[in-house]
Amino acid sequence: SVLRALTALERADIALIVIDGEQGIQEQDSHVAGYALQYMRGVIIVVNKWDAVQKDSKTMKKFEETIRDEFKFLPFAPIVYLSAKENERVHTLFPVLQQVYANFTKELPTKLINETLTDAVAMNPPAVFNQGKAKFNYATQTGIKPVTITMFVNDPNYLHFSYQRYLENKLREAFNFEGTPIKFILRKKED
Repeated sequence: SVLRALTALERADIALIVIDGEQGIQEQDSHVAGYALQYMRGVIIVVNKWDAVQKDSKTMKKFEETIRDEFKFLPFAPIVYLSAKENERVHTLFPVLQQVYANFTKELPTKLINETLTDAVAMNPPAVFNQGKAKFNYATQTGIKPVTITMFVNDPNYLHFSYQRYLENKLREAFNFEGTPIKFILRKKED
């Protein structure tokens, strides 16, 4: 089944990670979700058989906390609860799917990207890393499926991965990138 998932991921734009609501998250679910991120696909987490789950007023919130804890690497993925067999809440999947695809193919003006990143750097400048401090010249979007941002810096080796994650979070705050990974390409600014 993992081989089938990998073959499907090669062809897909959006991956639906389907979790059995009765059984909960299985090890295989985590593997497939990891592959979806590795392939840089849009991701929606779908909890199926939601009709069979014993519920109270806090069940959905508890289930979401469990999912977020297990899939820490997919904080941007929306979660949809449904029952395919009973055809309950299936209609809630399609608007989310359309939104994630729109985010996956979103194109942003260079000016807005640079304004967002300039503000982020001003609020929290990068620390010294690898005996140097990253200085950003400019950034531009260079692709979709997934959204790809190319940043020109004095030396890519000076940018710690945690600071890159900070910049990604600032872009997510400024623009709706729910369901889609953001790919960064770091280029050295030539003199």
